[in-house]
Amino acid sequence: MPTENLLNTIVNNISDAIITIDAKGIIHTVNTTVEDMFGYSEIELIGKNINILMGKPYREMHDAYLARYLRTGKTRVIGKARELEALRKNGEHFEIELFIHDIGVDVEHRFLGIIRDISQRKHLDKIKSEFVSTVSHELRTPLTSIKGALGIINSEVLGELPPKLKNLTQLAHKNTERLILLVNDLLDVEKIQAGKIDLNFSKVNLTAVVKESIATNQTYASQLKVGIELADFGKDYFVKGDSNRLLQVMANLISNAAKYSPANEVIKITLTRCDNLVQVSVSDNGDGIPPEYRSKIFQKFSQIDASDRRQKGGTGLGLNITKAIVEYHGGTIDFISEVNKGATFFFKLPLWEAITETVALKELSEPLKQNRKNAGTILVLEDDPDIAALLTLMLEQHQFKVISCGLAAHAKQLLITQPFDLITVDIRLPDQDGLSFIKELRKDNQFKDLPIVIVSAEANLVKNQNITSGLHVIDWIEKPINQHRLLNSIDLTLLKHKQHSKILYIEDDADLAKIMTSLLGDEITVISVTTLEAAKETLQQEEFDLVILDIGLPDGTGLDILPVLQSYATITPVIIFSGNHITTDIINKVDAALIKSQATNDELSL
Repeated sequence: MPTENLLNTIVNNISDAIITIDAKGIIHTVNTTVEDMFGYSEIELIGKNINILMGKPYREMHDAYLARYLRTGKTRVIGKARELEALRKNGEHFEIELFIHDIGVDVEHRFLGIIRDISQRKHLDKIKSEFVSTVSHELRTPLTSIKGALGIINSEVLGELPPKLKNLTQLAHKNTERLILLVNDLLDVEKIQAGKIDLNFSKVNLTAVVKESIATNQTYASQLKVGIELADFGKDYFVKGDSNRLLQVMANLISNAAKYSPANEVIKITLTRCDNLVQVSVSDNGDGIPPEYRSKIFQKFSQIDASDRRQKGGTGLGLNITKAIVEYHGGTIDFISEVNKGATFFFKLPLWEAITETVALKELSEPLKQNRKNAGTILVLEDDPDIAALLTLMLEQHQFKVISCGLAAHAKQLLITQPFDLITVDIRLPDQDGLSFIKELRKDNQFKDLPIVIVSAEANLVKNQNITSGLHVIDWIEKPINQHRLLNSIDLTLLKHKQHSKILYIEDDADLAKIMTSLLGDEITVISVTTLEAAKETLQQEEFDLVILDIGLPDGTGLDILPVLQSYATITPVIIFSGNHITTDIINKVDAALIKSQATNDELSL
């Protein structure tokens, strides 16, 4: 068989779709898998732009990415695997993994795209996650009972135990605790993936947290014949955080350092101030982390296995969870290491005084709480997907609706099609610099008063160059992002824009409607309706800042109002307040869900 025919046979029998395009995105060749995957014939595709195979927003972004690469040579997507959403001929959206390679022919640019359908894999991942979550939840109750019972037996409150029996019950108790830690790690991973990790923020003495973590983990380190030493700096550092979660961060870092330290070595912990941040470092004298593991160390189930290491079990989830917790606190985490010279893991968090220097939190705390119930819709213009995802998590955690995009052109389209309360803008964008984008917005009367926050690694540099006149930017926030400063800047701005709110309350219990109106206060207008039909009629006549609904109504389920709200251009937050059981799939469709008889007055007013 001639070489060319052999190659064609191989290409057409590969399970991945293979497409070549030119510099303008026009399709030149396809293999037979493309027809099976997308439903188009070869004739229907040749000569067409490849973006017909893409769903939004990738369709609009593709040509701009291609043009940027040809103009600058920067390989943001070329030569890298990406996961995105594709579009079949029949209109079905499905998930793919895309590899793009530059295969320039003579002086002409040509690109090779290899497409893998991963929709089945994603579906299986979802099933696995749901299974793990269900099993984990089901395990916690019996494990709690077993641990409690063994604890009582070991305390010998019920009578003294024979030595052999006591050893067995202590062993069982110890292993029960290990199993509970494993279940908790699995649950934390599921919460992180769903963006629902539990955090209770307050002013926290980070120094005290570090000292408490040392005391708590001292026994474990001693069992491995490893010491823990805290540098004597004599200063308290305060942050806005969740003390329990910060203890979890320290426990993971200290236990890892202890596992990988040789016997009779000492783990060193230091706290240092870096401008407006406080850094906590945990150092060991172990074998260090090989360079090839740098990109994997914070991934799920990541472990470094070697015969000379004293690794004793573990899930490989600790550092992944630690990274997520630190980032939820608006911080960053990293490490430095040399083989055979140990490793130092460190994380940085914004200092409390740095937060209060920007906004007087004590003065703002009450009005911000009152305003949180109608937080607003924010457009995040950021081309780095990791930063965009982090910003989205930060804002969604505080009840903001967030839509993100990576191109100025896409942002302009979004701004025209729906209203936003605020927009965050990066200075460096693929298709237009952020400053010229803002200047262009300000020339349009529709957007001349739109609140804008700059979020960029160059924020302070650009601000100090005195080229910001006329931009009317409310704040300039440097990367890494100070979460508290970002949220307070947004809150303060939206508080000025939303002095009065209007709520639609769909509830057939007249007494409960009166109580809710009283709780929400005089500054909020509450319009109550008792039926689903009346709610639909009211929504056709008026706009609302929030909808509170009961599921059980005389003429149907309150959930039938959700499609009506989703059809409107303005995104309206929804809170379910019902006596019915509220399932997870329902909670995921709304902004909050409260169960009657379990919700406190504070929860209702917030």
